[in-house]
Amino acid sequence: MFHRRLWLLFIAVAAVGLVMGAQAFRLTVVRGQDLLSAAESRLTSDRWTPTVRGRIVDRKGRVLAKDDASFDILVDYPWITGEWAWSRAARQARRDKGAEWSGIKGAERENLIRAALPQFEQQVNAMWRDLASALSLTPEEIELRRTEIRRDVQTQSMAVWGRWLEDRREEEAGRDGGGEEITLADVQRPLSLHVEPHVVARGVDERVGFEARRLAQRYPGLRVEAAGKRSYPFEVMRVPVDRSTFPAPMRVPSPAEGTPPETIQIEGVATHVLGWLRGLHSEDIAKRPRTNAETGEVDSAHYQSGDRVGATGIERGYEDFLRGQRGRRIIRLDRSADDPDSEEVIDPVPGRDTNLTLDMNLQARVQSLMDPRLGLASVQEWHHPAVIPVGQPPPLPVGTPLNGAAVVYEVDSGEVLAMVSTPTFTRERFQRDAASILEDKVNSPWVNRAIAKPFPPGSIVKPIILTGAVTDGQFSLANGVGCTGHLIPDKPERYRCWIFKQFNRTHTSYMGGPLHAPEAMAVSCNIFFYTLARSLGPERVVKWYRNFGVGEGFDLHIGDEYAGTAGVVPKSEQFGLPHAILMGIGQGPVAWTPLHAAEAFAILARGGLHLVPRINRDESPRARDLKIDPRALDAALEGLRLSVNDDIGTGHHLTFPDGVREPIFTPRDDIEVAGKTGTAEAPDILSDLDPESPGAREILREGDHSWFVVMVGKKGGRPKYVISVVMEYAGSGGRVSGPICNQIINALIAEGYL
Repeated sequence: MFHRRLWLLFIAVAAVGLVMGAQAFRLTVVRGQDLLSAAESRLTSDRWTPTVRGRIVDRKGRVLAKDDASFDILVDYPWITGEWAWSRAARQARRDKGAEWSGIKGAERENLIRAALPQFEQQVNAMWRDLASALSLTPEEIELRRTEIRRDVQTQSMAVWGRWLEDRREEEAGRDGGGEEITLADVQRPLSLHVEPHVVARGVDERVGFEARRLAQRYPGLRVEAAGKRSYPFEVMRVPVDRSTFPAPMRVPSPAEGTPPETIQIEGVATHVLGWLRGLHSEDIAKRPRTNAETGEVDSAHYQSGDRVGATGIERGYEDFLRGQRGRRIIRLDRSADDPDSEEVIDPVPGRDTNLTLDMNLQARVQSLMDPRLGLASVQEWHHPAVIPVGQPPPLPVGTPLNGAAVVYEVDSGEVLAMVSTPTFTRERFQRDAASILEDKVNSPWVNRAIAKPFPPGSIVKPIILTGAVTDGQFSLANGVGCTGHLIPDKPERYRCWIFKQFNRTHTSYMGGPLHAPEAMAVSCNIFFYTLARSLGPERVVKWYRNFGVGEGFDLHIGDEYAGTAGVVPKSEQFGLPHAILMGIGQGPVAWTPLHAAEAFAILARGGLHLVPRINRDESPRARDLKIDPRALDAALEGLRLSVNDDIGTGHHLTFPDGVREPIFTPRDDIEVAGKTGTAEAPDILSDLDPESPGAREILREGDHSWFVVMVGKKGGRPKYVISVVMEYAGSGGRVSGPICNQIINALIAEGYL
């Protein structure tokens, strides 16, 4: 009997041992690695620190965008939830009871902890109160931030636990007998999110950062880490103004020696080019995750919640270039703070600088000249034509602000020295009132008119048509063309010359005979260039526009770009000779941008070499030779010289209402200017459709665009710079854009370029 009982006891012990052994095997072998990783994760706080963004620098080394010294304020998660106070109270109660603690159970133990709790809760509350004061926040505001962090942590925790739960259930389902029932409690274990610090305030200044560091010495749950706040030091600039060479009705003598010069404050300098940052979107994180799903490689520049990313301009186009690599801070929680191996810090790697071709001082000067407050970019009485042709819309009222764009372009390098689009705006205004910028249909401040808006070019394309016709053998420079006022003899209302349209005259009668290429360019005879375009035919006209870059983007990486179009007509039409003839004077199915215009004239100045414009100095030039007939180039350049320097030229002088005339360009002994005016018929800006009056749309703005493109350099030498100016719905190219070009030349002189 005794032996039987002994055997039964032995079998029972063995059975229990087998069960315990099986469970130990499952925990150590089957799930050992998972459990070990989980245990180790609780003992390690691994946190990535923010990136340091690279700078944007102009050609003179001025820093246009940079991360300023700023700080992030972080609080350990147990201090955010209040769990720190409970854990410290438990430690205090255990210390107070000493050896008796192990014998105390349940409610009695909890009561002892609660008795010790108030002193630690007071410490937590004091920390939040002092931190709110340092951040200039109300108690309600700081509590809201704590709530948001707790909510975010809970959301992320549930996502992780949910994934683990699904994995465990799949694992158990694959076992014989279906395995055991797995609930959320089986996988719900602390994550690093529950111990590591979280950002309470981001990008505070040095004063607040210093105060927070002082508080961190008193409260162990508070941390202060270096961060970066993006600033744009040249967004607002004060620029000197010299009105002594303005057109006569606006001219003001230079101040007497010793008198401070007049200045004007301008805002939003180069906003379109530089851009700004925005909050993170889900597609940003998907584009650059922490870990590559295919390779498992960790990207130290990955995006995290709270990051900022380039929204527009250089900031967006060079995001990957500017964005640096994160630092890393790994804390071993199972080691004492004085252990040198308790913390590993990997410093962040700053992003690379982007070096622009822009000269910010020149940019600011050009923008000031296009500010309506100075008058050059607002309608003046002398802007209006002496005679308004029948059917032409009335000019804008005197004083109306004018929008436009200007490009200053270096011929030999293809580098953009200035790119101005007006109106512009500051980043602060965009954050405060984006609707006033994005919903302004007439002024459209958000558009970079220099590269992103299509403009019919008008007569500034006439050098392209001339060089194309001569190079392709469709016109001989020895021949002259008579201006009859209209191209088709029996249709005086079609293909008219501008002089016939306005004054019922012809250039042949004005010049005393047929026009040769330079004279036709100087007086901008439409009949001459209609004739050349007709000789070229549709295919060749389009080909030469494309040769000069129309239809190609610039790949500047600063925002939307309009590539330009030539020969593109609605599906209801068929492109043919009538369109090509109109394209001979820059009308019809052709459109480009001020930067296209600048490069087109630079091609003439280079002898036919096409360079793709650049705004990043670190990018390599891209060039191709158009193989233009040198004689055609000489004739075009001579025509551009006459247009500005000869009394017959459309770009030579201004005529005021009292009959007084003066040169558009200030006479300068050592500087030579050549260029071309353009007055281009522009599409109306219409209001949105009114639901209550279908089909009824108000004309918000109508008229002609004003163009002037000039080449400028030292007298006797090759042109060094091209200036391209367009003013929207402003009328005459010479009267409106000409004086702005003249003042931009003064700006180049003032900045040491001429």
